[in-house]
Parts: sequence; C-alpha cells; structure tokens
Amino acid sequence: MSLLLIGIAVAFNFLTIKVKLERGRYADAILDGSLLAILSFLFGGSYDGLVVSTIASAIISVYLYKYPPTLPTLFAEEVQ
Repeated sequence: MSLLLIGIAVAFNFLTIKVKLERGRYADAILDGSLLAILSFLFGGSYDGLVVSTIASAIISVYLYKYPPTLPTLFAEEVQ
C-alpha cells in the first residue's frame, strides 16, 4: 500500500511540474523541482524518509500552484 502511495505522490509531483512548465510558470516550476530534490536529499536516508519528503513535496506543489511565487525584479526602475 505504501508503494502505491509513494508512486501516486511522485507522479503527481512530476505532472504538476510539467503543467507549470507548459503554462510558462518557470519560477514556480523551478522552485517546486528544487524543493522536491532538496527534500529527497535531506530525508533520503531511509524509505520512510523518502515517503515523507515526497508527500511533503506534493503538498507544497498544491500550495505553489494555488499561490505562485513572485520573483523580485532586479533591474526595475523605481516609479515615483
């Protein structure tokens, strides 16, 4: 049962990132993919850790899809 859960969560993560890239939400997709990689690296010592990190990443993906991040513009002129 846990293998099915982890498989669904991983597929959901990758499909969410694919949809974000197709819609031109590059900052969102890069942040989402980076968080997936970082969480997998941090919790990668055990199978349970990978399950936790993948499910956490799936929840973060849903949040970022609903509330996309905004990047500050580095070279924007100040409007007075």
